Amino acid sequence: MNLTDELRKLADLRAEGLLTEEEFAAAKRRLLLDERDQTAAEADTATTSTSSRRGAETNAREAEPLPEKTFQSSRWSAGNLFFPDSLTLAAGDMLFRKRSLIGSREEHINYKAVASVRVKNGLFLANLSIETSGGSQPIFINGLWKSDAQEVQDLIRAYQRAG
Repeated sequence: MNLTDELRKLADLRAEGLLTEEEFAAAKRRLLLDERDQTAAEADTATTSTSSRRGAETNAREAEPLPEKTFQSSRWSAGNLFFPDSLTLAAGDMLFRKRSLIGSREEHINYKAVASVRVKNGLFLANLSIETSGGSQPIFINGLWKSDAQEVQDLIRAYQRAG
């Protein structure tokens, strides 16, 4: 099956609602990278080894930007009924926002400055503590769902590896 047919299939799946925009973009990127790698491999001489092609594919996929994601405390947790805390993980740094009745407090932290990430799991919710090596106070977010807390921890590790 050629590239056009594959892209048409992906577009149909997205139109039917079976793929989200992010999943569609990622699959399309993978198809285009595979097509580019196949074209380059055909143009290459016979001396090019399979392992070097695989290395180029891996490097191209590792260069993909990681998505920006925002996590918010559950309103069921203490202190978050009216003004839940939020943590946004982006490509360059993370943004912790603690809102209050008048104003808010925001803190930007680079991933290189993160010293440790601790998750304390409860029955449904978890508490997340992010300590930095920059001397500022640790960020403490209570009331994240357990799956969100684990995802934050995994994404911070991924951003640190990528950066």
